[in-house]
Amino acid sequence: MTMTRASRLRRHVAAFRDLPLFSTEQARADGISGHDLALLVRQRLIWRAAQGWYSCRPDATEDERHILRTVANLRLLGDGAAACRVSAALLHGLPVARCDLSTVEIATVGVSHGRTRRGVRVSEFAAKGVECVDVHVPLVDATVRVVDPVTAIVGTAMSNNPMAGLVAADHALRLEVCTTEDLSRAVASRTGSRGIAAARRALEHVEGRHESPGETLTAAILRNGPWEFDPQVRARARGHNYRVDFALREYKIAIEFDGEVKYTGPEVMARQLARDADLRAEGWIVLHFVWADLTEDSIILDQIRAAVDEVRAAA
Repeated sequence: MTMTRASRLRRHVAAFRDLPLFSTEQARADGISGHDLALLVRQRLIWRAAQGWYSCRPDATEDERHILRTVANLRLLGDGAAACRVSAALLHGLPVARCDLSTVEIATVGVSHGRTRRGVRVSEFAAKGVECVDVHVPLVDATVRVVDPVTAIVGTAMSNNPMAGLVAADHALRLEVCTTEDLSRAVASRTGSRGIAAARRALEHVEGRHESPGETLTAAILRNGPWEFDPQVRARARGHNYRVDFALREYKIAIEFDGEVKYTGPEVMARQLARDADLRAEGWIVLHFVWADLTEDSIILDQIRAAVDEVRAAA
């Protein structure tokens, strides 16, 4: 390829930067041929989001890529299609964790059996009373059709990962997007459906006081231990009112989940260290956990068990 042609294509790609998604028709109108698009994909300057749709955001996160692929496939399928399950959860702005984002989930009318092709599963609206809403997607500055948040949450728990559904449910409950009664009714409406038993077991533990996906996953591990615990517990120490993510009140053990952005900068870290010192001065044992600690239950449970033994030995 000549330097002139390469420069021209790069200029075209730069021009599309304000369009996270563009179609082959749009590219053709700007002088970019199908051969040129294939070349740009090989050079990783753009990537294919769906048949006839491309994105010039090669640095998009995994969540963003899934959202772009979902929007592209909705445009491809046209009227009557709506995002469902985990794809709908993401479009609603709900967090998910530990889920497979390789497959875009679309619901439509008149599909007798679900079919999956090139990372897209198209299935019929399965739940009775499903409502679809129009959701604005900031990433593409456009509105798309999506199943309601409750249906998206239960569908995620059924078809992807029950814990991913619980993470989304905790967030939705905290923001008052739905209620526990809404979730219970949606689960009941899917009785007998594949995956509903695991979804029901997970969603029985929905808790709106959890403030992050990490806290939801930490709580799931704590439930596998023998101790009673409470989320978002107030603790007064050295004249300050602090709040800890979890507490084993009987043993005065505070458990904190530290997300990637929870403590940023030296001033924030200094306040955290002072906070821990205040709590310890009042007899609390403070344990901190990060994402890497959530990979095995034993990493967290063994540390808590050691702390409980320490309290018992000092009694």
